[in-house]
Amino acid sequence: MNTISSKRAKLSSLLKVNSPRSFHTFFFENSINLYKEKLNLKKDLGSVLALGANHIEAEELTKFSFKKIVLSGIFEPDERIVNVVKEDKRVSYVKQNIEKISFKPKSFDLVFVKEALHHVPRPVLGLYEILQVAKKSVIFIESQESFFGDILSFFNLDSKYEKNQLGNQRFRDNFVYRWREKEIIKILNSYYLDSGYKVYFKSCWMSNRFNEKFKLVKLFSFFGWIFSFIPFNKGNYLICMIVPGKDFPEEV
Repeated sequence: MNTISSKRAKLSSLLKVNSPRSFHTFFFENSINLYKEKLNLKKDLGSVLALGANHIEAEELTKFSFKKIVLSGIFEPDERIVNVVKEDKRVSYVKQNIEKISFKPKSFDLVFVKEALHHVPRPVLGLYEILQVAKKSVIFIESQESFFGDILSFFNLDSKYEKNQLGNQRFRDNFVYRWREKEIIKILNSYYLDSGYKVYFKSCWMSNRFNEKFKLVKLFSFFGWIFSFIPFNKGNYLICMIVPGKDFPEEV
């Protein structure tokens, strides 16, 4: 029998976000702690593949007791990633396309993807590929659709592109694909059917778009947490952890 759990992030943890870096740390801590809790893991967290990774994954994942950390992306690693690879023997970097992962099925205990699925033209295909190579769990963090977000989209008020660090050029590869819990369950049912998979959702309203004005971020998180109790408005961010069922296809 499949298990589905959906919760909101704790307000106390949301209000601890007080810098651009702590915004990212919030998602890593909530994700890896969920992984440890649901799989009853303590010291040995096994191997992890981080897809669409940059220096943030390199620096954050090394804080946890993984035996093997493989970072991957479609570009050459920057200097910050190279330095982490040199300093930590657990870490390596390989080029990978999320839509066509070259690793064999069940190659990693955990496959971790933070805000990368919406950058590929076929996000659902990317999710199928990720499920293939995960042995114990998949965790991905993405934008979540909401009723409020649908209203913004209707009036063309939501973002269609992301800006680079200089703020003067838009990324053309951002398709802004947003997920719904119901959609993910339908995908899992088509892939695993009634195989006993488990999926854990954690939602929150969060923003890092106020630059250094993190008092505004806290206000956004506080009122967003209250707003999340309105039906179909749990949050604009979604942490999804999937534990595979007993039977799943070897090939898509």
